[in-house]
Amino acid sequence: MQPAEMITQTPKEGWQSSRLPKVSIVILNWNSYEVTRDCLLSLQKLDYSNLEIVLVDNGSVDSSWERLATEFPEVRLLRNKDNLGFTGGNNAAIRDVLLRGTDYLLLLNNDTIVAETFLRELIQVAEKAPEIGLLNPKILYYEPSDRIWYAGGEYRLGWSFAKHVGAGQRENGKYSETREVSFTTGCALLIRAEAFAKVGLLDDSFFFGFEDLDWCVRARKAGYKAFYVPSALVWHRDGYVTKKNFGISAKDFYHFRNSVLLARKHLRAWHWPMFMVSMARHLIYRTAGYLIRIEPHRVRALYAGLWSGCKIPVASTTKVSQFSTDHTKIR
Repeated sequence: MQPAEMITQTPKEGWQSSRLPKVSIVILNWNSYEVTRDCLLSLQKLDYSNLEIVLVDNGSVDSSWERLATEFPEVRLLRNKDNLGFTGGNNAAIRDVLLRGTDYLLLLNNDTIVAETFLRELIQVAEKAPEIGLLNPKILYYEPSDRIWYAGGEYRLGWSFAKHVGAGQRENGKYSETREVSFTTGCALLIRAEAFAKVGLLDDSFFFGFEDLDWCVRARKAGYKAFYVPSALVWHRDGYVTKKNFGISAKDFYHFRNSVLLARKHLRAWHWPMFMVSMARHLIYRTAGYLIRIEPHRVRALYAGLWSGCKIPVASTTKVSQFSTDHTKIR
């Protein structure tokens, strides 16, 4: 069953358009016209009226951004001169949006398809309490579309990687309870706009991967709660853009690099023994698997990432007021 066949749901009663909080949806494009187009088309079906879409072209070298600009004239388009990664690309849009004013920002991967009521479902939960600052929908794989990619997240200081609850399991209604979580993924992340004043922007040091976990840790330290909302649905082409433009070994590099970087940034002395054991376990497992499959380039990426994570400087939190916009506003 394809996601397009699954997104029709009955809207909730009692919401007036004039009273809806404003939501700014931020999407990055990098040489990926087809999937970005599919994502934007699905957003056109949303039953939520008070929103804007900000598309950031992250240094594409093809004609994708021009084609998208022509096809979707209602979208606000920013263009970075270079690929600034997930962090820098999103930060450009976050800064732009906050300067113009909004109530919520939704960071949304361009390789997703959304259900038409998913944003309404997220906002209904967010509006229940001001301390609810981060929210994720239930995220299913695009194919097969009945398999779970994310049904809530778990993370404890000392773990080398966060956990996606229900990952790979068939969707059968098991994870259908709205609940507080300890990790929110950046794949489809709704954030209360005012939280950026306390927490700051995404940390550019991460570039790609773990920036969502870092921001979640910082937000929870600042007093915000993170929630998983299963009634909101998204389908995800996991890793499509990374594999197409970066190569799979880049994901290995950044995951291990940024795991170490996150640990250096947040862990206390008593967390390190657990982290070292957890990291060693993952490293041995990945190394053995890649060697068995005769993928030495991926083994090299693991250890290069590990070394890079040990030596890269740990940056201080980027405040909104400190961020300098470095993009061209197309419209």
